[in-house]
Amino acid sequence: MVALLLGAVIIALAQKSVTAPAEAYSSLFRGAFGDPSAWSNTLARAMPLLLTGAAVFVALAAGLFNIGAEGQLSVGGLAAAVVGITFKSLPAPLLLGLSLLAAMAAGAAWGYLPAYLKVKRGAHEVITAILLNYVAQNTTRYLATGPLREPGGAAGQTAEVGATLSRLSPNYDLHWGLVIAAVAVALTAVALRRTVWGYETRAVGQGPGAAEAAGISVARVQINAMLISGALAGLAGAVVILGEVPFRRFPSDFYGSGYGFDGLAAALLAGGSAWALFPAALLFGGLASGAEQMTFDVGTPKQIVSVVQAILIIAVAARLVVRRPGNRPVSHTPGSEVIPPSVAAPEPGSL
Repeated sequence: MVALLLGAVIIALAQKSVTAPAEAYSSLFRGAFGDPSAWSNTLARAMPLLLTGAAVFVALAAGLFNIGAEGQLSVGGLAAAVVGITFKSLPAPLLLGLSLLAAMAAGAAWGYLPAYLKVKRGAHEVITAILLNYVAQNTTRYLATGPLREPGGAAGQTAEVGATLSRLSPNYDLHWGLVIAAVAVALTAVALRRTVWGYETRAVGQGPGAAEAAGISVARVQINAMLISGALAGLAGAVVILGEVPFRRFPSDFYGSGYGFDGLAAALLAGGSAWALFPAALLFGGLASGAEQMTFDVGTPKQIVSVVQAILIIAVAARLVVRRPGNRPVSHTPGSEVIPPSVAAPEPGSL
């Protein structure tokens, strides 16, 4: 609400009209949820955010901040495309499964690197993940425009993959990737609350020192969390490449789609419950889907949606800085990031 209200003030000032915010938001809502086609576009936008949001959420639960989801998504998408191109002779269901597994393996490997550097060398995962994002961006771009470029193709992209995710309905662009994303989020939510792995992950995220004293290996838990986090982000890349109509091949500019960074925002907005990733991803998907309609109907620049998203992220991030009355600051040792109870999966006393 804070983000929408501040966005309304900006719209009113920019368009010099007190009625402009109501008209803009009404058009935005119609573009996002006004009819089945709008819902289809919104869900399509939210689909990869469910997976990247789950990826960041798992890392947060273990006390890590995976800002490298964008890079993990890119290498995962490229791996899915490579397998889908190389083994076209395989039966479609088998090829599709191998492509998804390859994407998860590539994303997990990319997520492993910052985790290993953190637990073995003390390097902060935020710094190393950001640097690895640049490596992923330039490596995938080089491969898509060089060795893996489609022969005779005009654009910098790979050839079309041999197996794709089929549509859920012939009338809309939604495909089975939505089901995969929803199941992945549900499994993540259940596993974090109902398994030994989830208990250990939340314990480390809540207090690594106490977890270590209880016999839990913090290094093992954090590495496993980043492996799973990277796998989910890589799966998001495969879902986009194998399912969305504009793709079905890997383009050189795939990095920068924003799915990884928007997924991070969705995970922060979800707070302490993985189930909250569903409305969080739907919100960001609706903002992205309705922006074009808002511009077309009332002339409000679609960039205002980016402003609203930025304010939203600032408002959510404020919870990490501002303590409630009576709360004591969370202490941590150098090199060990501790996520406050409002962000980590467990609530106080729930362990």
